Formats: sequence, C-alpha cells, structure tokens
Amino acid sequence: MVEYHDEPVLLIESSMGNRSLSFDFRPPSSGKTEEEKSNEFCGAEYDLLLEGVRQTLANLDKVVPGYAGQGYEIAGFVWFQGHKDKDVPKLVYEKHLVNLIEDLRDDLNAPEMKVVIATVGFGGMDMEPGHELTWEAQMALGDPEQHPEYAKSVSTVDTRPYWRDRGESPTNTGYHYNHNAETYVLTGDEAGRAMVRLLGGKAASIPARTLEIQHPSVQQVYSDEVTANFNKRGPHYAPEYYRQMGQSLKPIIADEMIPEFLETALAENSRGIIRSLTTGKTPDNKPTDLRGDLDTLIDYYDMAGLSEYQWRDFTPEMRQADWNYFSFDPIEKQTFEKSDRWREVTLPEGMHRWKELDFDPGAADWKVGKAPFGSFDGKLSPLRPSCNGRFCRCSEKPNSLWEHEVLLMRQTFKIPPLQKGHAYRFILGGAGCDRTGEGFAIYVNGKLLKQVNGGFFRYTGIRGAYLFDDILPEFEGGEVTIAIMSFLRYTHFRDRTTYFGPNSAYYAKPVPANGSVSLWMQEAKLSPEVMEATQRFK
Repeated sequence: MVEYHDEPVLLIESSMGNRSLSFDFRPPSSGKTEEEKSNEFCGAEYDLLLEGVRQTLANLDKVVPGYAGQGYEIAGFVWFQGHKDKDVPKLVYEKHLVNLIEDLRDDLNAPEMKVVIATVGFGGMDMEPGHELTWEAQMALGDPEQHPEYAKSVSTVDTRPYWRDRGESPTNTGYHYNHNAETYVLTGDEAGRAMVRLLGGKAASIPARTLEIQHPSVQQVYSDEVTANFNKRGPHYAPEYYRQMGQSLKPIIADEMIPEFLETALAENSRGIIRSLTTGKTPDNKPTDLRGDLDTLIDYYDMAGLSEYQWRDFTPEMRQADWNYFSFDPIEKQTFEKSDRWREVTLPEGMHRWKELDFDPGAADWKVGKAPFGSFDGKLSPLRPSCNGRFCRCSEKPNSLWEHEVLLMRQTFKIPPLQKGHAYRFILGGAGCDRTGEGFAIYVNGKLLKQVNGGFFRYTGIRGAYLFDDILPEFEGGEVTIAIMSFLRYTHFRDRTTYFGPNSAYYAKPVPANGSVSLWMQEAKLSPEVMEATQRFK
C-alpha cells in the first residue's frame, strides 16, 4: 500500500477472534429473528467495528504523524475470517458477506471502497466440507460470473496454498493455521497485492513455494492423528512414539544437548532452579512460575527414554485431604477491578496465630472439609466444564464450599523422609483456565514459604513453591503443618470484570466470585549429571 500510494497510508486493524459473520458480525441488512433481536451480542461486532474505525478517524491528528487536516479517503477493506461459520450453507454466508460489504460502504460513506476477501484455508486442499462451504461463498464474491456487480471492486484471495501442516509449524492448532508465520505472511502479502490491483496498480502474485515431499514417518510423527490429543499451546509432552524416536537421538541428547544445557543452567549469572538446587542457596526472588529449567531438563531425559527423573506425587493423599478451614470477608475492602487481591487483612478475633504450630483450629470454631475447596458464584461448581491442564483442577467439582473472600486452611501431615539428590515442590491447584487465583501465601510450621500477590494466566505458569534449603529443616521431624491463605477472584481473562467464560448464563454480567484451591507435593530424582554439578559447585 505504501509503495503504491504517494500519500500516507493508515491501516486500521480490527482483530476480533472467535466470531462468526452469521451472528457476531451479522450486518444490519441481514435482519434478525425475534430471538436474535433479544440477544445483545447478535451483530455487536459489526457495531464495534464501526465504532473503532470512527474513533480512529476522529483522532487522525494523534494517530498519523504529520497529519495537518488534509482529509482522508476510505479506500479499501480486507476481510479474513470464517472459522466460526463452519457448516453454514454457502448461500447463507454469501448473503451475509454481500450485506457486510454494502452496509459498510453505506455506514462509512465510502461507496467506492474496494474489498479484498482472504478465504479460510484450514487444511489446505484437504479442507473439511464444513469449511469448504465458507470457502465457496468467499470465492464466489470474487468471481465476475457469479457477482458481475463486483467485477472491479471485490477480489478474493485463495489462502489454501498457504496452509502449512503440523510438520512445518510450531503447533497443531489448526484454527490458528498452526501458528505458522509463513502462512500469515503469504496471506497478508497477497491480500495487499490484490488491493493494489483493484486500485488500478500492477502487482504480480508470488506463487507459493513447492513443498518438499516428506518421508511417511515424518508425516506420521507430525500428523494430527498423533499430535491432536496433546496440549496445542504447549509444551508438547512426548508420547510413546516420540520416545521411540528419542532412542535414535539418545547419543545426541545425552552427550551434547544435556551437557550444553547444564552448562547454561549452572552459569554464575543463571537464575534457574537447577543452580539454586546445586548450590544450596535459596534464590533471593523465588520464582512465581514453577516451570523452569529443571522441567526442561526432565523433558530431555524423557525424550531419551529416561523416565526415572520425572516429577511424581510424593504425598498423593494431600490432593483430597481433610483440612481445617475458615473463611471470612475482611474489613479492608478492595475494588473488584484490582485483580491482585493479596493484601494485609485484619484477622477475626482469636485468629492472629492461625498459621502457628500452637494454634487450635477446633477451639476457634474452624470447620473441617475435604479438598479441593472452591466456589463459583457461591456454589459448589467447577470453574470450567473441562480443562486439559495437568495442575489447575479447575474442571473438578469442589468438595468444600469457599464461602467468603479470604480462605484460611491448615493441616498437619506425616511426611516421609526427604532424600538427598531429589527436588521437592508443592503444587497449589485451582488455576482456572483464564487466571490462576488472585493471591496466596503458603506457610510451613508457621514459616512463610511463598507469597504471591495476584494471579497469572494459566498457560504461562504453574503456581506453588519449591522447597529450598531455607525450609527443608522443617521436614526433618516427620510431621509438617501446612497453612494456606488464599483470596477469591472477581476478574476474568486479561483482568476483565465482565464475564464471558463457558457459562453463558453469566455473559455480560459482573464476574461472579470464584476460586479453587488444593495442594499436593511432588518429588523428582536428580540425574547423575546434576549431582556431579552439585559437588563441583560446592
């Protein structure tokens, strides 16, 4: 666009994922049924699109460097969408797309606005029939024989040749085009060239590269059949066929990858978990996210078929143990917009020593309940109907109701002797797929082990605490009292206070108070390479 035009070019991006043309973007000319009229979300994205464009155009002096009030022209519109309209009949989607173009031209006062449509491309030439209906409708608008009225103003880009399968992509998230950068670049490049041609310029199409033929074994390893059942956002933990492949790579993994990885992990400026474990020095800033270099090292061993270094539950009975607990609403209030709920609060009378060894929860009228503890809008309901996370447990129905904002829990556990040459950590369950709780503290025998002020997105972390040298002496007696303080949350994904999660009954309403918490302990045997490094650093 910049190379074609002599004047400044402004691209106004409107990214609204997970939305359909038939409902969310439904243009005014498509009309609505009585049921759709009562649903405020039907057509809402069309209105939001217009609102965003108009707000931008009203502030061009702040958006465009050097803009001096010379005016503007809305020259073109690009549409790249279709996943959520799977199985919509061709003629229905086609009607909505025609209405979208005409309504936008009217509402933006741009009757000559050129339009480029980038089709759905999921699966490439092997597209599913449901998506193919959308593809056919999108192709139709760029076909002069089917829509002669658009012969000089609408062009369609077929994105199927730009599809890259799992074997050439970072993930197998098909509805995101497997997160393949080449797919996105080629789609955008060809859409720009198509727009230049509609505006009267010349821009040759760049043919998509001829893909190399892969060995059948490679195709199988990276096929959806193999990878589809694993966490699409990563990490991709190795199933049995990856381990079999890893046996062939074992000399490379064991003799090159692991030593080089350890050299970096144990460098003096490293802040990783492995260095803290080998030096015996508790890090100044304990990591909020438990995932780190030790987990990466364990994955290397797993790929090489050495599964003895995996994390294993050390005290599995903790997952559903009976806990003494008490819940209350503190007098120190905090706005629901603030997602970091942790704060110093005034404890109820007689509970200032709630985490100490000599505290008697029975005398303080505490209740006894089984983990996990949780609440969704004051009910014993899971936070989500399903979840593929290994540590959050957000899809489990709580056993005990979390009644008020602050939850205090404590229990004394018999802990087997901790072994040298092993790493230990607590996992604090109750992540939720959108946030992982809104602040917590874990105490061991009254000593603070870990405090976190707020939550974080589950896909970026696991909450809990490692057991470093500063706390390990507390476990020498065989019995350990663990105490937890946790806060309910009132925000949703990206700290929004308006709910739009899996429970449609709460859409567009304030996020209901919700949370879930449980705790268990894990153990991992350290490899000889790590133990050798331990002696070297000591």
